[in-house]
Amino acid sequence: MAATTPDAFDADYILVGGGLQNGLILLALAARKPDASVLLLEQGETIGGNHIWSFQALDLPASALDWAGPIIEYEWPGYQLYFDESARWVNGAYRSLSSEHLHRLVMDAGAASDRIDIRLRASVAAVDGQAVRLTDATRLRGRVVVDARGPEAARPLGTGRFCGGYQKFVGLECRLASSTDLAAPILMDSRCAQRDGFRFHYVLPFAPDRALIEDTYFSNSPDLDVETLSRDIVADAARLGLTVAEVLRTEVGVLPMPAWSHFHAPDASPITGGYAGGWFNPGTGYSLAAAAQLAEHLSSVPVADTFGRDWRRLTRRMRIQAHFLAFLNLLMFGFFHDAKRRRLMERFYMVSDPVIHRFFAMRNNPLDMWRIMYVGAPWTPKGWAKRAERPAAAQAAASSAE
Repeated sequence: MAATTPDAFDADYILVGGGLQNGLILLALAARKPDASVLLLEQGETIGGNHIWSFQALDLPASALDWAGPIIEYEWPGYQLYFDESARWVNGAYRSLSSEHLHRLVMDAGAASDRIDIRLRASVAAVDGQAVRLTDATRLRGRVVVDARGPEAARPLGTGRFCGGYQKFVGLECRLASSTDLAAPILMDSRCAQRDGFRFHYVLPFAPDRALIEDTYFSNSPDLDVETLSRDIVADAARLGLTVAEVLRTEVGVLPMPAWSHFHAPDASPITGGYAGGWFNPGTGYSLAAAAQLAEHLSSVPVADTFGRDWRRLTRRMRIQAHFLAFLNLLMFGFFHDAKRRRLMERFYMVSDPVIHRFFAMRNNPLDMWRIMYVGAPWTPKGWAKRAERPAAAQAAASSAE
């Protein structure tokens, strides 16, 4: 892939950063454009870092399954939500992908094609247009450059009422002392001591004796005491019906949830992908749906048409969704605090399953937007919350009282 003239390109696509965004792009290009040359540059020793990414029914469209099917490492038929006064089941595929699995898929794709070059421990100094300069002064050129170097490259939120907030978490992947009968994820269990914004536990049961337990916050502050929260997770596991025998892995995240969208999609290279470019869901912190849409686009159009009509349609749609979802963050982090924020979250999850799935997938239609705004407003009828199915413990207590 060495350039021989000033106008030559080292690759059709240069992907800077080996996280989820560029991992998906490489897999899509490998499957759909086997003749395209792809160069991926990652400063670390593995692809994907140390993460578990989860995604819902519509986050990965059916049209993407030809290349993205293998990323589905774990799958469940739905998930459970618990609040102080209500609970519900959301039906529809819920899936997860580990960084180890993504690493294997990307490296296998690279090994299977002489058109794909994956360079680990490659330190990038600068990205400018179609050029990438490494710290050793090597200069590389690509027809399309995607710079996706992670959340740390995103613009800071700033301070004050109108800056937004953060989804932050500490997650422990644990070996359990005894088998659990938990057959599906608990997306949100807020029946815990509330602090630092809206707090909830998130549980993924990977196997009868292995689960990920996360302590998660929608907070106005990025501060995170990892050691203390790790101890709390082990102590709180019993309330979730789990007994921790051993902590296998720790995952930490502080993800921006901005009140003003910083979605950035220029009509020329480089494309800033991932969090730094706003290719994530501002209202949830989830990133796979947006990352998959970018991968779908790049793998579906000729490289010369990357910034053509389909690009303008995609980025216009994404811009509308990002602005709406960021506006919801403005309301939540600016005006709904403590108990109000808890009630806001509970009210939101009273909408129908399809509305929830479209919300996570960044595919809200105008009616969805109206419903979501209505649910979050102070004048929401209290009867909506009463229609939710109560937790099993509350039902048992009510039956015994009768």
